[in-house]
Order: sequence, then C-alpha cells, then structure tokens
Amino acid sequence: MALRDATRTLRTLTRVNANEVQRSRMHPIMRGNPLLSSRDVQGAREAVERVLEELGMRAFAYTVEPKEGGWSLRIECATDDGWLETTLQVDPVELRSSLGDPAAREKLRADWQARLCGCAKREPQPAARWEHYPHEADMGVRGFGSTKAEAFEQAALALTAVITDPAVVEQRDSVTIECQAGDDEMLFAEWLNNLVFEMATRGMLFSRFAVRIEGSRLNAQAWGERVEVARHRPAVEVKGATYTTLRVARQGSGWMAQTVVDV
Repeated sequence: MALRDATRTLRTLTRVNANEVQRSRMHPIMRGNPLLSSRDVQGAREAVERVLEELGMRAFAYTVEPKEGGWSLRIECATDDGWLETTLQVDPVELRSSLGDPAAREKLRADWQARLCGCAKREPQPAARWEHYPHEADMGVRGFGSTKAEAFEQAALALTAVITDPAVVEQRDSVTIECQAGDDEMLFAEWLNNLVFEMATRGMLFSRFAVRIEGSRLNAQAWGERVEVARHRPAVEVKGATYTTLRVARQGSGWMAQTVVDV
C-alpha cells in the first residue's frame, strides 16, 4: 500500500498511528539492507516519532528508510486544505543522539519545523482541573482532563475536596484499586465508590491518583494518609457516589467525568 493510500484511509483520525504504517514496510527495508538490524530500524522509528509528536501536528504518517549512508524520512501531514508530503534526509548519528540528548532533539525539531510549517497543529490540550457543583443537599464532583483517566483522577481530587483541602493531605501511603464495569459511566461510579470504601475502612484520605483504563477495566494507585481530625478537619462524611447527573464524555479535545456524591 502506498503511503498516500494508507493515509487517505485514516484522515478522520486525530492522529495517524505511524507504527502501523511503518510496520508494513519493515520487511522490504530489512531485505534490501542485510547489515541493518531490527534494533537500528526500531531506534530510528522511535526517534522520528518522538520529534514528530513534539511538533504537535494534527495528523501525520511517515516512513523511514536507509539511503546513501543516512535515513530518508518521508512524511505526510494534515493541512487545512489536504495533505502535505515532504522528504527529509536525516543524519543517523544526529537521529540516534536525539533519543537521549535534549539538545540534539531540539536541533532536529527546529530543522524539521521549518520544512513542515504548513502542517496543521493539534488543538491545545485542556488543563486538568476539578470543580464542585451543588445538587440539593448533596454535592456534585466533576473532573476534566486531556484523557479519560485524567478526568477520573481529577474527579477523585474533587471527592477528597468535599471532605477537606487536598493540599493538607500528605502522600505517605498508597492503595491499589481495581474495578470494572460495563460502560464508562458505571466504571466512573465504581471508581469513586471504591475510593469511598477505602477511605471508610482504612480511615484514610487521598490527595494523588494515578489511573489506567483499559477497556472496561480500571487499575489505579491512590496516595494519602490516615485521617487526623485536628489537622484535616473533615467537613462531611461521603457515603458514596450516586447515579444522579452521572456522565462521562468527551468535551472539546479532552474528557469530563461527573456525578453527585451522597454526603
């Protein structure tokens, strides 16, 4: 499949999966270059993709092939009017150095930016944040993030903030939380209810969260400490997450997760 044909089928995506485009070309490269190891090819692909990601292009696809003692990098990127194709010759030493040397990567980024200035840029990622919203005698918690997992993390901070200021909760101990559900909204409710259960049974408060979501499963770490009434001054006891106003959805280029918690 020609590169242009491959990218045409992916124009509706926010970002083309360059690994898939390149994987189909791996064997021809290797057959034509018996001295080239798979590690060389993988390293070149990793370095190229890192620089292209940092340029913030809306969508792109690429191939990287050895040519005349260096790497020939062929890029197609989305523009406001279609697709732009560019070929760059890259020094293999500079490319390899860029993986571990920020200065070398910055040099490549500046050189390539000049050649790819017509490429459309991604929208700025939304800032991670949380907020509360009133609901009768209870309280709504809402999290925003660039990913679904980040929105879940921010909503968990909002949950803590119903009880106390998260800034006064030290990250002394961690707890592992795993849960699953049939859809995103039920998974979000399960996530918050698991946190409420851990807070109640362990007598803890949490102020940092790391969430990973894979399909219908959530795996997370929560960091915090045991409640000290004099220092934390808990305002209320959260009994659990409800399904009232429960929603998990994309919002602009990011995600939002919200529900009401029973206090």
